[in-house]
Amino acid sequence: MIEPNENGTLFRVGVVGHTNAGKTSLMRTIARDAGFGAVSPSPGTTIEVASVKLFADDTPRADFRDTPGLEDPIGLLEFIDGLRTDRRDDGPSLIERFLGTEESRTIFKNESKALRQARTADLVLYVVDARDRVLPRHSDEIELLSRCGKPVLPVLNFVSDDEARVDEWREALARLGLHATASFDTVIYESRDEQRLFEAMRVLADDFRDDIDALIKDRRARRRWSIDRASRAIAELLVDAASHLQPVPPAPADDEALQAERKRESEEALQAALREHERLTFHSILAAFEFKTDDAETTLLECTEGRLGIDLFSGDAIRQAGFGAVAGAASGAASGAAIDLVFGGMSLGAASALGALIGGTFGSSATQTRRLYRRLRGANDLHAGDLTLKLMLSRSVDLARAILRRGHADERKVRPEEVALEKTVLDKIVKALKSARSHPSWSGVGKSPPQGRDRERCIQRVAALVREQIVPKRTDDAEK
Repeated sequence: MIEPNENGTLFRVGVVGHTNAGKTSLMRTIARDAGFGAVSPSPGTTIEVASVKLFADDTPRADFRDTPGLEDPIGLLEFIDGLRTDRRDDGPSLIERFLGTEESRTIFKNESKALRQARTADLVLYVVDARDRVLPRHSDEIELLSRCGKPVLPVLNFVSDDEARVDEWREALARLGLHATASFDTVIYESRDEQRLFEAMRVLADDFRDDIDALIKDRRARRRWSIDRASRAIAELLVDAASHLQPVPPAPADDEALQAERKRESEEALQAALREHERLTFHSILAAFEFKTDDAETTLLECTEGRLGIDLFSGDAIRQAGFGAVAGAASGAASGAAIDLVFGGMSLGAASALGALIGGTFGSSATQTRRLYRRLRGANDLHAGDLTLKLMLSRSVDLARAILRRGHADERKVRPEEVALEKTVLDKIVKALKSARSHPSWSGVGKSPPQGRDRERCIQRVAALVREQIVPKRTDDAEK
């Protein structure tokens, strides 16, 4: 049953086009539902009408109807023209006459489903694959839709593709009397293009202006909320990682083999805990942009290229992040550079050697040296180094940027642009995490995060800095 909005009627939108033009893909992206319908390179994937209702302010504002593709518009137009009994027969009467024929239930079964929805719609979106050449069948499709007696808005899909023929299509559509068009790539999502699509719909469906305005406003708000939520998820990851301590069980001072074994086991445990916490954060980022749990898992499994496809604690992760080779005295494993290793029970000479190693890895730091000597007195633990925090930040921002522009119809692997964050930005965010370093109780790694005003203030400060890296304020303001 179709629910009415506050005006008593629900804005009905028929989504029509040739087979494989991307109608179901449009529905997926508009509905923020990667599981809607079936998308396939094979023609005729959609064989039944399916609908999605869009809400704003907890009120249904529009009912979008996905339809089977128009497989034989040339043959159908010839058949309908043969039904004419009077030269004054108008388009809608001819369409209705066709819908009552046996052929509408047999050889033109899919086309009849599409035209029936077009007849009952308030607006028809004619979806075009902008990569296709303009062919005679397209003019026949437009003629069929125009005979339904409803306003038609062509929507150019896949416009971000290098093979898109956008200008050619606009010119061809204008010659057919369709001067109002919209571009909406269902794979490379742009919020501005979605807003322009709704604005074009508003021009052709003025009776539903209030509903369309409500949808535009709602989508702007949801976008801001998604970015804020993703920024907070990344900030919580960083605060949790910065404050987390991994204890190293004590070993006799004269048993170097046992010391090394326990240190290695603790290091592996810390790495595993941080990897899992990062993975959960990636899920949170995807959820922030309305990708469901199953979609998120599939998407993350496909993150096999670039920084996201490399282990957090590998040397390749450091190089991919643009930090270069870890220099100085730290010529060993990258994982050792990414974890702040402090363990007691060693001689002063060994402590000095370790101090030189840490100094070479992270640069000279009196604070690190004091921390080292304090822990030599018996405090044995490990925690994530600044390099690990920077890697986590870079990888998470990569994912958030990629998902922000990922349409729900995109079935390709995630390929982040991997724009290196500026050193000043990285240092500023790590500095904002300084208070977390001295509060191990703040960590939510492996457990429910604690609540507290100081921790919350730290998260909010970091989230504000992270948000600017996902969407610069000037860009965000321009899209409001």
